[in-house]
Amino acid sequence: MSFLGIICSPSRLDAVPAYAGLTSLELPRIVSHDFGDQRFSLLGRVPHACTDRQVVLVAGQIFNAAELADKLYQGTQDVPHLLLHAYLRWGAGFPRYLEGEFAFALWDGFNRRLLLGRDPIGSRPLFYLQQGGDFCFSGEIHTLLAGSGARVRANESHIAHWLALIPNEGHSTFFENVFEVPPGQTLCFENGRVAFNTVWHPDNIPALRLRDSREYADGLREVLKTAIRDRLPAEGIVGSQLSGGLDSSSVTALAAGILQPHGRRLLAFTAVPKFTVTIPGRICDEGPLAASVAARYANVDHFLVSHGRHSIFSMIDRYSSAQMEPVFNPSNYDWIHEICLQARQRGATTLLASFAGNMTISYDGALALTSCARHGQVFLAARLARDAHRHRHMSWRGIAFQLLIPWLPVWAQYSLDRLRGKFSGTFDYSMMGREFAQANGIEATARHRSIRDLNSSSLRLWIARRANPGAAHEAFTRFSGVTMTDPTADKRVVEYCFSVPLEHFCKKGVPRSLIRDAMAGLLPEQVRTGRVRGIQAADFGQHFRAERQEALDEIARMKRVDLAARALDLPAMENMLHWSEARIASEGIGANYRSKLTRGLSLGRFLRRLEDGTLFTPPEATTTDHSALTAITRA
Repeated sequence: MSFLGIICSPSRLDAVPAYAGLTSLELPRIVSHDFGDQRFSLLGRVPHACTDRQVVLVAGQIFNAAELADKLYQGTQDVPHLLLHAYLRWGAGFPRYLEGEFAFALWDGFNRRLLLGRDPIGSRPLFYLQQGGDFCFSGEIHTLLAGSGARVRANESHIAHWLALIPNEGHSTFFENVFEVPPGQTLCFENGRVAFNTVWHPDNIPALRLRDSREYADGLREVLKTAIRDRLPAEGIVGSQLSGGLDSSSVTALAAGILQPHGRRLLAFTAVPKFTVTIPGRICDEGPLAASVAARYANVDHFLVSHGRHSIFSMIDRYSSAQMEPVFNPSNYDWIHEICLQARQRGATTLLASFAGNMTISYDGALALTSCARHGQVFLAARLARDAHRHRHMSWRGIAFQLLIPWLPVWAQYSLDRLRGKFSGTFDYSMMGREFAQANGIEATARHRSIRDLNSSSLRLWIARRANPGAAHEAFTRFSGVTMTDPTADKRVVEYCFSVPLEHFCKKGVPRSLIRDAMAGLLPEQVRTGRVRGIQAADFGQHFRAERQEALDEIARMKRVDLAARALDLPAMENMLHWSEARIASEGIGANYRSKLTRGLSLGRFLRRLEDGTLFTPPEATTTDHSALTAITRA
């Protein structure tokens, strides 16, 4: 949903409708107030509440509205009004009392103070820019740029860090002078100055101490059920993304159990390959496993959605324009987009996802040994090491490496990773040009340095936020009309999982043991206990074969764009597109080909379209693609 907020001089605000592109947004004016030398104005299409001098806009959902209404002695659960009263009672720190997926803007005209805030995971986007005494904010970058008249320039430092997969600790975006409000924080603009306040502290969550692993598993199941229940609409059809893995299977199974007593059905959609693919050690077609989950619940209708319905470049163009940033994992957007279309075509308005699950409900305890070593927990480390080796989860060499990490210098970690055949250096997994990397302070060991001091919680949280879920979810909703929501990223779920001692995620050397125990009796055993992991879009290579020439043509266009030519190793990308099928197969489908190459293509095309102006072509509205119905098959 679009909105634009502006604090500037009255004469400047009067000229806002003349700014290029703003009139096409058709944003109705919500409120406008004069304050001497300043005027505050809000335009938008979001739920809002207004008093004489106070305004609240909210995008997203607040799950504990009823509880807030009781605490605030309010007879209404209208979310904007509740947030206004929460602010009046608890002040600027009121977001700590909120549960949900949200972004908000609150204008306190009495104190001439603006508050902006987002939920802890960043499920809804919120951006701002400041030009002299003017301050603008919006949920969409293209609305912000159009409404402010700001000069559009790419942020080279942000691009370099994005290519290197380095956590964005600042507030930067792909555009200079355009910033995002960080998840779990509030921004206060007052007296011409910007200040931030962190309202959620995941690193300070106290450890949970229960009697045994069974209680930890029961607690996980209950908090996940609560997160799912809060996301289900009061009526209407609900969909879910269902793979053969633990995360989506758990969400689907628990959602089905919640809906069944009310006579409601759940539509489960599984992406499957069109071509037969075999990759050693991976499940390429998760259809049969997903079907076994769906068959367990009488109120689940299961559908298979064929991968490859949309070209990678059509997905890159559509979503990079909507998100105003390159698509992080382009090969996955085809099947996610198709599932959203199919869900909407069959009447669903909400789609349950589980993108954060690997770092929350099904965390594998990968950092348990390192954490024990860092905190001097010798006996626990010895027990975990014994169990990991006994159950063939880790070799003694791998165990030794994990225990030594806290005391190894960065160069030693990097060298040992390479000896172990791990693609851990910047240029192993990134198409970034070396001179561009050097100019922006990026080394081969940059990622090691950036995550060295992160603990288990902060590293997992960074990974969950890395692909900017807020911008992506908004874009999928724009093109399908389906609201995508992720209960595995719920703040309560995250806090619970971060409070569980790490050893309970790898009990007896079994990775992901906590969710396996939590879902006992609720999932088929082959899904609950399976160790072989699936791979999304396993037949990407077969589909991409038809787009190689377009990729080569695109690289030729990128060479004429200065920033793209500097940021990317275009000759290396061109060379990879000429690899033989045998070499592609030998190099694997992971970081050394698919992700590395497609991420480079995504960024290069983004920069090329930024220069020629096509990036700002208004994204399509809600899509109704009837031809896509042929891709769906009833299981």
